[in-house]
This record gives sequence, structure tokens and C-alpha cells, in this order.
Amino acid sequence: MSTTIHPTAVVDPKAELGEDVVVGPFSIIEAGVRLGDRCRVGPLNRLTGDTTIGSDNRFESHGSIGAPPQDLKYAGEPTRLEIGNHNVFREFVTIHRGTPGGGALTTLGSNGLYMAYVHIAHDCHVGSDVIFANNATLAGHVDVGDGSTVGALTAVHQFCRVGEHAFLGGGSIVTKDSMPFMKIVGNRPARCFGPNTIGLERKGFSEDRRKALTAMWRILRSPKLNTTQAVTKIKDELAGQKDVDQVLDFIETSERGVILARG
Repeated sequence: MSTTIHPTAVVDPKAELGEDVVVGPFSIIEAGVRLGDRCRVGPLNRLTGDTTIGSDNRFESHGSIGAPPQDLKYAGEPTRLEIGNHNVFREFVTIHRGTPGGGALTTLGSNGLYMAYVHIAHDCHVGSDVIFANNATLAGHVDVGDGSTVGALTAVHQFCRVGEHAFLGGGSIVTKDSMPFMKIVGNRPARCFGPNTIGLERKGFSEDRRKALTAMWRILRSPKLNTTQAVTKIKDELAGQKDVDQVLDFIETSERGVILARG
């Protein structure tokens, strides 16, 4: 199958399209866009800017991919967007390029599902195998780890981190860092409800790994310990277990603080 461009689509000669690409009615692909093999661009999408997109991505319709950042300090400097492979972008998804102050780069990994009206702002770095439900929103400079889920109508504050395999429940307002493997739900403040044990089991995490995370959480949520004391106790009792060590490192490198059961 060769590349197919609908007669009503507009593709700039300086855009680069891979093999077997399909561009639907009234879509626009501007100069600077590099679109990988077997991508499907449905009707009424706009792909713009210095944007590199891998193979086998699907853009359903009405998306805005690679637009300039919504940042008052941005003055037209060259910035980039990079997207991996095998992602699905549903209706009205918006993804913005970076800003000079944030590294000039926004990145998305592979195998993600971005449902309708998802917004990924400038300088965000999103991992692979993620799910963003309808209207999930990242402010600028947010990092999201592999395997994470961001629920419908959930907003993540700028400069926050979402750890690997975290689950952010629908309608949450996230203003601190969300620990790996944990369930986060609620708004102002959002609260942590411990390991996402069912989700982790579905992803193939062994019983021993899940038990270690649960044991860690019991210590971390203890009302008798502050966070520093809890971390020390966890190190004494559970250090050396990969997932636990990952959570501890996440806590100790957090600049905004982490979301806990007590808010």
C-alpha cells in the first residue's frame, strides 16, 4: 500500500511522510513535521511545528499536534515535539511543543492511548504504555512514568511528577508528586490510597512484589511517623526490593512533596 493523501488535505512539500501513510479529508500537515510509516491521520487534524512522530500512530480527528506552547514567555523560538510509536490519539487531543525555559522539548513514548480532549502542555515528558482518559490534562513541565493511568477530568499541576504505574482517579486535582504504583484520588488535597494492587496484578506483578509494596505502604501511612521517619523505617525493613527502592528514591528526589494518605 502506498501513501494516500485525500484531495482536500494540505500537506506542505517540506513535511516528511513515511511509507503507507494515510491522510484524511481536510487535515493539514505543515513544514517541519516528520511522520513515520503506517500512520493514520483522520479528518480535520493539524500537525505542525518541529514535530517528529514515529510509526503506526493513529490520529482520529480534530487534533492539534505540535502547536506552539501556551506560555506568555514564548517568543517564537525553535522548540520540538517528539512522539514514539503505536499511539492512539482520539478526538480533539492537543499536544504542544516545548519552551526554551523547559528544555525546548515535549516527548511522548509509545503504545499510549490518549482519549478525547486530552491536553499535553509544553515541556511534558510522558512515558510508554500510558492511558489518558477523556479530558485528562497536564500543565507544563509534568513528567509521567511508564504504565501510568490518568483518569477522566483529572488535572496535574505544572512541575509535578507521576511515577511509573501510578493510577490517578477521575476528577482528581494533583498538585504534588504521585508515587509509583499508587492510587491517587481526590482534589485539594488529593490523597493516596495505597498500591494499585489489582492493576499491578493485571500487569503481571508477582504476589511478592505486591506484598512488598503493601508492607511499605503500611509504614508510610502510619500516623505515628512523619515521612522522614517512615522512609528510615522502610529502609531498615524492606530496602533492597526493587519496587520499594524505586518509591523511596522517588520520595527523596521529590521537590514538590509526595501525595500521602493524610493529604
